[in-house]
Amino acid sequence: MVSVVYVMVLSGIVTPHISLEVLEKHGLLWVSLLTLGFMFARSFASLIHAPLYRKYSARTTGGLGLGLLITSYYLYSIVPPLYYPALQLLTGFSSGLFWPLMQSLLARGLKPQWRSRGFSIYFLLGAIAGYAGYQLGSLIYVTLGPDKLYVIGYTAGYLYLLIYVLISPSERLIVKRKASGTLTQGLRDLKTLIPLIMLVGGVNGLLKDYLFAYVKFITGYDEPMVRNLWSIAGYTGLLMGYIASHIQEKYGREREVLLAGTFMIVTPILLPLTNNPYIVVLVIALTITGSRILRPVIRGIASNKTSEPETAIAIVNSLSNISAAITPPIIALLTAMPL
Repeated sequence: MVSVVYVMVLSGIVTPHISLEVLEKHGLLWVSLLTLGFMFARSFASLIHAPLYRKYSARTTGGLGLGLLITSYYLYSIVPPLYYPALQLLTGFSSGLFWPLMQSLLARGLKPQWRSRGFSIYFLLGAIAGYAGYQLGSLIYVTLGPDKLYVIGYTAGYLYLLIYVLISPSERLIVKRKASGTLTQGLRDLKTLIPLIMLVGGVNGLLKDYLFAYVKFITGYDEPMVRNLWSIAGYTGLLMGYIASHIQEKYGREREVLLAGTFMIVTPILLPLTNNPYIVVLVIALTITGSRILRPVIRGIASNKTSEPETAIAIVNSLSNISAAITPPIIALLTAMPL
């Protein structure tokens, strides 16, 4: 959890600036390509994180992912925005190693009846840290200048990489079955969840870059203001995610929780109908709320449906990332936004 909070703060400082630089130079369609490259690379890495965890250790796998992630932050500072979608392949691959590994460690460390709530706490703390990074980035932007966002991101990142190597588990994960067998069986175990996994993944793909840039596009606010508005919208969904997973597990209200979350994440269909900034922010808040409800609950349910939680985490993340990759370009093309 220390790693989750620290790295999410760094991500919150750096990532929004990437999206808005591309929006300013090349338009919304090019922003959607950021997510396309990122999520496809992350989908592949999400599948291989479990075999790497088994063969090596959380220290080696996580250190590799974190090191590549921070290196990508440095590269953003020296290449023009035109090449950011290609650079997102490296960012996505490194994220696909690091973040699913953190979730696998969490699932392995909790009893099955606590996993949905555990993932809610994981996403709650991670989101708070991420939105704090958005606001910290706003402060850095105003006081030190936008060029310092990348410098602070990769400098603080490399320093934490040294700490991660010291505190992360060095033991290999021992399992009885072969990885190919666990993956095939895992897909069979999770088949009823796949449509919801793909829907939530697609919406999260929009939330990563496209909708953030869309808020800037529709409101005309400067980057610090958009960062702060996005943080305010995000905070509204955090506590509800934990409450929902608690209701789902303690009272068996799984269906009601899933339906409520699904209703919230489809609210972006209202965005083409308005350019009112207050309504736009409200829709974003509802979308983030639904995402915060469904993401931990889905992972908790999935990890309980398979004998090896890290396999379920790998499958959920991979399918989610595939959907997240293709949804923003499709939406950008359908809405015919100017480049």
